[in-house]
Amino acid sequence: MIYGVTGYTGALVAEHALASGLEVVCAGRDEARTAAAAQRLAAPFTVVDLTDTAALRRALDDVDIVAHCAGPYERTAAPMIDACLHTGTHYLDLTGEAAVFDAVYARHEEAVEAGVTLVPGVGFDVVPTDHLVAAASALLPSATTADIAVVSRGGFSRGTLATVVLGLSAGNRVRRNGRIEPVPHGHRTMTVDLPRGKRASVASSPLGDLSSAVRTAGLRDVTTFAAVPAARSLRRLDRPLRALLALPGVVPRLECLLMRVPGPSSNARSSSRSAGWVRLSDEDGRSIVRSIEVHNTYTFTARSMVHAAVLLGAGGIPTGSHTPSSAFGANFVHDIPDVQVTGAGRIPEPTR
Repeated sequence: MIYGVTGYTGALVAEHALASGLEVVCAGRDEARTAAAAQRLAAPFTVVDLTDTAALRRALDDVDIVAHCAGPYERTAAPMIDACLHTGTHYLDLTGEAAVFDAVYARHEEAVEAGVTLVPGVGFDVVPTDHLVAAASALLPSATTADIAVVSRGGFSRGTLATVVLGLSAGNRVRRNGRIEPVPHGHRTMTVDLPRGKRASVASSPLGDLSSAVRTAGLRDVTTFAAVPAARSLRRLDRPLRALLALPGVVPRLECLLMRVPGPSSNARSSSRSAGWVRLSDEDGRSIVRSIEVHNTYTFTARSMVHAAVLLGAGGIPTGSHTPSSAFGANFVHDIPDVQVTGAGRIPEPTR
C-alpha cells in the first residue's frame, strides 16, 4: 500500500513501484483525489482516514508492506504504525523529523514481538547520509561526534515545505551528550566540499540524522545542517520568525498556501542532483570526512522507497525498528537500481 498517493512524492513512489512490477494499492483520505490518482495510475485504491483506527486496520489486513508517504509525520506516523503492529504489516516512511525517528526506534521491542520491520526515513533524508555515517564509523569506530549536512537541489514539494514550516515553528535542535537540546536556527554555518568539486553553504537545521546517526553509529553529539537561502542570516531571523509562526492561525494558513505548490517539474528533477556530507570525530582529535552525490531528491526518494519495499518483500530483513543501513545493509544506497552515486564508496562486507 502506498498511503499518500495524492501527494507529490507519493505519486512518484507509486509510478516507480508499478514500473518495477510491484502489486500496489493506492490509498489516501480524500476519496475524489485518491480515486483520480489511482485512475491515472491504473491501480486499485482504498480510502481511509488515519484517525479511523478500525477502518485503517481493515485496510491493512491483506497488505504486506506500507510505503507511508503522507506527512508531516509527527502527525501521521503513530496511527499508521499502531495499525501495522496490529496487522503484522511492515512499515516504511519518508520522514526527516528527528522526533519521529526517536518515536519509531522506541517501538523496537513491540515490532520484534509483532514480527514487523519499521524503517523510517527511507528517502533522501536519511539514506545517503546514513550510508556516510556507516562508512565513516567503519573507518573511525571511536567517533563520538558528527556534523551532517544535506544539500537538496531542484525545488521542493508542498509536503517538504509544510514540514519545514513546522520545523521552523518548533525551533532548531542538536544532540549533546546523547540528549536533544534546543539551539537557535543557523547557530552554526559552514561551507562543505562535495563530490565533483562542488561546494555548498549550510546552516544548522533539525534533521532526522539527529536520531538515525545515533542508531547507526552510537554517536554522542550530532549537529545537522541544510543548504538554505541566506544561511548566515538565519540566526538573526530565528526569534522573529518563530514569533511570527507562533501567532494563532499563521501555520495553518501557510499550510493551505503550500497546497498550491506544484513541486519540481520532471525537467528540474532530471537536471539537478542532491548531496550529503558527513564529518565524524573522536575525542583524540581524529576525524573522517565523506560526501556523496545522488539523483535529484525526489527521484532518489522514489527509487529508494521502492527498492526498500522490494527487499522487505523478498524476506530476510530483521524485524524491529531500524535505520536504512541496519535494515538493508550499509551499502543500501549503492544497491538502489538506476541511482547514480558519486562520492563515498562501498563498505567492505564483513568476512564470514
